[in-house]
Order: sequence, then C-alpha cells, then structure tokens
Amino acid sequence: MIKKILAIAKQETSENLYYRFDLALYIFNFIIQITVYVFIWLAVYKNGNQILGMSFEQITTYYILVVSLSPIIDWGINETLGNSIREGEILKELLNPISFFCYYFGIRIGEMIEALIVGVITFFICSLLFGVLPPSGIINFLIFLVVICLAVIVVYFFEIIIGMIAFYTNSVWGIEIFKRSILNIFSGMIAPITLFPEFLQKIANLLPFKDCIYTPISIYFGELSNIEILQVILKQCIWIVALYIIAKIIFNKAVKNITINGG
Repeated sequence: MIKKILAIAKQETSENLYYRFDLALYIFNFIIQITVYVFIWLAVYKNGNQILGMSFEQITTYYILVVSLSPIIDWGINETLGNSIREGEILKELLNPISFFCYYFGIRIGEMIEALIVGVITFFICSLLFGVLPPSGIINFLIFLVVICLAVIVVYFFEIIIGMIAFYTNSVWGIEIFKRSILNIFSGMIAPITLFPEFLQKIANLLPFKDCIYTPISIYFGELSNIEILQVILKQCIWIVALYIIAKIIFNKAVKNITINGG
C-alpha cells in the first residue's frame, strides 16, 4: 500500500515540477508577499521595540515562516477531487486497486513535495534578504516538523470533506473560497493569533487550524512547554480521527448514491 501511495506521489510530483516557470513564479510571488509584510511591520515597529511581546525580528521571522509554510497547508486536493466528481472520473478512481483515501493521499503528498520545494527556496532567499531568528533548539525544530506533518494530515481530511461536497453540488468553488478563508484566519496566516480579539482566540483554540501554522511557529520560537506540546499533538491526533470518520461517513453515503443512480 505504501509503495502504491509513493508511486502516485512520485507521478504527481513529476507532473507538477515539469512546469518550472510556474514554480519560479510561485517563489517570486511569495518573496514579494514577504517583502510587503516586512515593510508593513517595519512601519508599525517604528515607534516601539515590541508589540504584544514580539520583537521586529520575531515578527519578520514569523511571516517568513508563514509564507514559506503556506503552500504546504493551503494547497490541496479538494479542487482536484471536486473536478473528478463533476467530470465523472471518480468512477474510474473507485475501481483503482488502491483505496480512495490512499489514492488521494498519494496525490496530496505529491503536491506537498512541490510545496515543500517552493517553501524551502522561499525561506532560504528571504533569510538572506531579511534575516531570520534560528529555532530555539534542535529538539524544538524536530517537534516543529512533526507538528507540521500532522497538520498536513488534518488539512488533507478537511480537504477530502470539502471536495466530496461535489457529490451533492455542481461546484466546490464557493466552499473552497470559504475553506481558504477559514484556514487563513484561524491558522495564523493573516496575523499571529495573539493579535486577535479574545472571542476569536477562543474559536481558534477549539479548531484544528491554529496548530497548522501558528502553533508550529510558537514551538519554533520555544514558547510552548513540554506539556503544551503534548496537548497539541494529542489534539491533532483526535482531529485526524474525527475528520477521517466524518469523511468516511460522507464517502460511504455518496458511493451508495452513485451505485443506485448507476442502476
């Protein structure tokens, strides 16, 4: 099963990396985004050394990490799945000698590899341009990577659920925009969660998306205790199981409808 997933991931990666000019444009776009963020916060910090306990160097590092990590989290398979359902390709995919969820997880890994390449190059270039603070320690950096990997799985099942809405509607475009908005706000992409009003912080603490961007970066800075880190990992595992169960229920119902409609 793992070999099949990796084979699908390899094929997807090859297809994505074939268009190298697009890859360069992605990187250039992210560097521009980071540059804009840096100059905005440079103006904000002009009259003060810290805002809510964050120095200018910390906020710069924060946004370089945010933009570098964003394609790993923000890119996804919900549009691919939605198009497959709408165009009828899903019938072929259901007959594959690999399960539906594993097939799309392979595609997701392929996209993540492309996103990882874009993110690493963006981070390296912006580190040279603007400078970044190093991680608080090797252990924290390794935990940072683990939490990011779990976040990818969380978002994957969320994307599967969004994509399968196409079983019941002609388009997932609207719900995909909603998905991106939710991720951008509650993951901490737009601004650190600590800058949010208290009621939004409470909502962010309940949802799994805070642990996709904001929490890993907090771990990178060494701001969480060992107990808090364990709580984060446990929360991510619980959300993975919960989202998988929801996705499985939706999938089983949708497949029954396809079978019935097909006679």
